[in-house]
Amino acid sequence: MSTAIRVAGGGIAAMSIGALCLPLMLGAGGAEAGADWEDSCTPSSPVMQAVSKEQEIPAAETGGQVTVPLNPQGKQQSVNWTEEQKRNASLITNVARSRGLPPRAAVIGVATAIQESTLKNIRHGDRDSQGLFQQRPSQGWGTVAQVTDPIHASNSFFERLAKVAKWQTKPLSQAAQTVQRSGFPDAYAKWEKTAGELVVKSWGKKAVLSTTSGCDAVANAANTNAKGGWALPVENSRVTTPYKAGGGMWSSGSHTGIDFPVATGTRVQAVGTGTVVEAGWGGAYGNNIVIKMSDGKYTQYGHLSKVTVSKGQAVKARQQIGISGGTGNASGPHLHFEARTGPAYGSDTDPVAYLRSHGLSL
Repeated sequence: MSTAIRVAGGGIAAMSIGALCLPLMLGAGGAEAGADWEDSCTPSSPVMQAVSKEQEIPAAETGGQVTVPLNPQGKQQSVNWTEEQKRNASLITNVARSRGLPPRAAVIGVATAIQESTLKNIRHGDRDSQGLFQQRPSQGWGTVAQVTDPIHASNSFFERLAKVAKWQTKPLSQAAQTVQRSGFPDAYAKWEKTAGELVVKSWGKKAVLSTTSGCDAVANAANTNAKGGWALPVENSRVTTPYKAGGGMWSSGSHTGIDFPVATGTRVQAVGTGTVVEAGWGGAYGNNIVIKMSDGKYTQYGHLSKVTVSKGQAVKARQQIGISGGTGNASGPHLHFEARTGPAYGSDTDPVAYLRSHGLSL
C-alpha cells in the first residue's frame, strides 16, 4: 500500500455546525479475545465523571509544541499493541492530519477503532460490519472494498465526525457515538488514554499529552516532592505560555504569569496556605483570586469560570478555590497563574522559580 495519504475529495477545511445522526447500528463493538487488557486506574476513583458531562477540550497549541488533549472519563484500559495495531493507529492519525484536523480528532478516531475492531482491519462483524471502524455497506458507508480500505474508512469517519456539532468539546464517547451509532455507546470512553498515547507517537516529536480530568488525576493528586504541603494550582497539566513572553496581547508588553491549558470546569486549588485578599472580577483577568501566602508572597489565579472562596477566607494547600474557565481577556480556557511580591498588578515575579522554591516540579 502506498504511504501517501489519500484524502476524500474536497477535504474539510471548515467544521460544519450541524450534527449528523446516521441510521447506523453496529454490532457490540467489543474487543476481540486474546488482547492483553489492563486497567489503568481503580474503579473506586473519586474523580471519575459521568460520560454524559460535556466539557471544553483545549485546542492544539499553535507552532512549536502540539498538544494532544485528553479528558478521560471513567475507568481506562490499555493494551500491549502489536505492530499491526500500531500501524493502523498511525494510519488513522495521519489521515486526520492530512485533512487538517487537530489531534483531538485523531484521538476520537483511534479510540473508536480500538473499540470496534481492536485496530484490526477485520472482514467480519455484526451483520455486514467490516474494517477498522466496522462500517456497514448497507448503511451507506461504501462498498465492501471501500470500508475495508483503512484509508477510505478513516476518511469516511472523519468526514462525518466534522459534521457533529461541538465535536471537539464533547466527551469522546458522545462524539464517537454520534458518528457510529453503536449499541454500546459508552464503551468508547475507556480507550481515550491509550488512544492518546498512540496518537502522540504518530503525530511527531513535538506532540505532548495534556490530560485535563478523569481517572488520571488520581496518580497526580499530590506532589510528593513539595515542601510543607505545597501544590501546583491545577493537576495533570503543564506550562504553555511562559513568564515574560512578549506580544500585543498583554498591556504591559509581556506575560506577567504562566498559563496552564486546562478545560473549563477544571478544579483550581491554592498552592499553599494563605488568606484570600481578592476574590471576584479582575478586569482583563476575568474572575480572579489573589492569596497572601504564608511566606509573605502573593499568588494570583485568573480567567476562572467560578470563584468558590471569599475575601478574608483562610485557605490551605490543595483546597479548591475556584473553577477554571476563559473569562476576561483570554483566547480560550486556561488558568493564568502569577506569583507576586505584593497584592497588586505589576508586582509579578517569576512563578516557575517561586513554585520550584517550594519543591514543586514544572
